Amino acid sequence: MTKVYASSADLAGAFPVDVKSDAILAFSGFPITRLLGRGFSVRVGNEAVTMPGRIHNDPELIHVAQLTELQREIIDCILTRHSDGFVREQNLARIIRSKNAWVPPFVIQLVGEYVIEILRVVHANLQNLDGAAYRTFLRANPAFFATTQRRVISYWNCYYRNYPREQYVGFQLLEFFKSLVGDSD
Repeated sequence: MTKVYASSADLAGAFPVDVKSDAILAFSGFPITRLLGRGFSVRVGNEAVTMPGRIHNDPELIHVAQLTELQREIIDCILTRHSDGFVREQNLARIIRSKNAWVPPFVIQLVGEYVIEILRVVHANLQNLDGAAYRTFLRANPAFFATTQRRVISYWNCYYRNYPREQYVGFQLLEFFKSLVGDSD
């Protein structure tokens, strides 16, 4: 049976051990959070973490006043998995400049989604990304990056074919990330 509601520990599973206690604390005051879709695993450093496919809750019920900056960033990361594209975009804008090694999977996952406004936020911030952190993450997760590439192609084909490939922001992002890992295909 598939789990329907996420506990603090479930959500904290998207983060490496060195910030897991902060993640559990951050999520302990979360509203009821439903899990939607299948999650996925990636490697962050030497650890496997499990990201939720989508989450659904009321972000207005999340209280951050007593949280540290790190704990707020953790919440922003997990809200990039929210079912509402506006919530994903808002939270992406808050984490996109982060130098934390556990942020790239949240950003790269969004590159493989269909909301062009979110892709534009990533594109507008390419110079702010920690290239070494993204390179390390992408090299450790080639299957995840290959899936992201297939999704960009699929969403372009389905929704954005009116853009020539070289002008579509999704392909521009793929070229940037491929250049980081030294992949010219």
